[in-house]
Amino acid sequence: MKKILAVLLLTIVVIGCGPKMANQETLDALAEARAALEAAQSRITELEAEFDELASMKMALESEIADLNNQIEELQNNIDTRCKK
Repeated sequence: MKKILAVLLLTIVVIGCGPKMANQETLDALAEARAALEAAQSRITELEAEFDELASMKMALESEIADLNNQIEELQNNIDTRCKK
């Protein structure tokens, strides 16, 4: 008896929770969501490439700033040395 009741309940759950047919509105929403996902992934790729480019530019500019600071320091040392004489 308990087995029959368990099987009956399981059958009801499977039938009630089983796959349902999607309507056109749901399919359209799903297609729109997929298109938005693809657009977002494309934008992410573009932004990552731009980020890498900007990071490279930042490193180059930081190197240039360091070189200019070294030149300033050398010039200041030359000025200090020549003006003390």
